[in-house]
Amino acid sequence: MTTKELIEKIFKEPGIKFDLTEFETLGKPVHDILNIYEKTVESGRDAGKTKYFLKSFIPFSTGNEEVQVYVDGGKSAPEEIIRQLWVYKLIHQYGYKEDEMDLEKGVQFGTEIGTKAADIIIYEDNTKETPKIIVECKKPRRKDGIEQLKSYMNAKGAPTAIWSNGSDSIILYRPYPAQFDDTLFDLPKRGQTPKDVLEAKKTLLQLKKDFNFKKILQDLEELVLADSGKDEFNEIFKLIFAKIWDEKEAQENRKDKVVEFSKALDPDITFDRINGLSTAAGTGRVKCFTCPQAVHFQPSDRNSVSLGRSANARCASSRIFSRRSLRRFSVWAIS
Repeated sequence: MTTKELIEKIFKEPGIKFDLTEFETLGKPVHDILNIYEKTVESGRDAGKTKYFLKSFIPFSTGNEEVQVYVDGGKSAPEEIIRQLWVYKLIHQYGYKEDEMDLEKGVQFGTEIGTKAADIIIYEDNTKETPKIIVECKKPRRKDGIEQLKSYMNAKGAPTAIWSNGSDSIILYRPYPAQFDDTLFDLPKRGQTPKDVLEAKKTLLQLKKDFNFKKILQDLEELVLADSGKDEFNEIFKLIFAKIWDEKEAQENRKDKVVEFSKALDPDITFDRINGLSTAAGTGRVKCFTCPQAVHFQPSDRNSVSLGRSANARCASSRIFSRRSLRRFSVWAIS
């Protein structure tokens, strides 16, 4: 089988083989990026079986330079495909060096050593002393692993981490030693910090247009608003309303069509920015809505509003998250 045929076979669940959308911007098809080859087992209980291996872009922490991804009549390992595509993306799009990464690196929890391993760890430099980003890869269609990712961030002290299943991702950002109540719309590149990502301005033309709105709402209910004590529709509506107004203003009245619906490093600035957009939207009456009064956040929410990844989403394609964490109200706009 060719690499292309094998990838389609590995991602055999209907629709999955067309759903590696995280890697559509790599410049070439994934089957041209990866090197998968077969080996025939010559001895042992698997003698005669054909197994397929994926050449790793960098050696694993164990020293291995390949990983089994499929065996005839047996299990496949789609998460290994995702991991190698992320390694490629980190090198070619984010500028990280091969000697600044570890694959399958053991994570120590207290006195326990090596009981779990992080899929990818990116360090500040090739001394590998200071973790910068942790990547956790899961099979497509599996929405688990986020809590495990948080535990890795705690254990390794990394400020940024991403969970990805190949078609969806969530980037966690923790201004150490704060809790996990923040997100980013993108990973920092080599030489960048989370602050650089937060302060980057975007225009309408840079926003994403493709999205699954039903899935976004389901994620909001399951991951963000569950047990928050908030009215889901009301919280989501306020943000969408502000987002629509922001894009309308960017299109009609702002130089270079810069959008303002975004998160700042200072939560006070974020609160004022989004609350201002919501109030202006209610006053200006966005044409596609009839709004009887200004929509705004409560003053009690000040100092605790934060936005992530909003600058990367386009109006109906914005993934907007809102949750209550203790007395902190966080707004996550994820794409």
